[in-house]
Amino acid sequence: MLSVLIAHERSGAPSAEINDEVAWMSEGCGATFNTFTDYVSAKTSVSVTGVESCDFLSEYLTLEAVRLLHQDGLCSDTAEAAVPPATATQQPGGGIAWNQAIDYAGTTQRVCGPLAGGGNDYDDVFLNLGRDYPDPSRFQIVVWDIGSLEPIDGGRTLCASGVITLHEGVAQIELHDPSAIEIY
Repeated sequence: MLSVLIAHERSGAPSAEINDEVAWMSEGCGATFNTFTDYVSAKTSVSVTGVESCDFLSEYLTLEAVRLLHQDGLCSDTAEAAVPPATATQQPGGGIAWNQAIDYAGTTQRVCGPLAGGGNDYDDVFLNLGRDYPDPSRFQIVVWDIGSLEPIDGGRTLCASGVITLHEGVAQIELHDPSAIEIY
């Protein structure tokens, strides 16, 4: 199943063609689903940040996902040593990186990360940083009761401040005012 989905992804097939398989995989094949979501998320991230060291990526992704990225030339054994994960001093205006936010649940923080996707549910807007839905390791900015937002280009860095809460294991900050989101 994974090889079929990877082939579809590599061919640029519309996501609608593979949604059923991905949904089935998310319920019945956790490890395969994690590999696929790691691969797709990293593929998107590499298009923004450039080729990374495979060793660096293996700290964050499944080894199978790193192998697939290596096959695609999206990580390299010869890439210069990658920069360590973003820290507070590396975020625009300070703060913590999206992938560190879960460690700060229950505290008030400023969190920044690249926009990986988003969506609406009635009048609520969900912005996913670092990785897109349904990846459980994403960071989410939730803006309640606003209807919609002006489109934001994927890959732009967003920052938001507030109390970090967890919803079904996903770290998030909840807002009521979209002007509280900083876009870089």
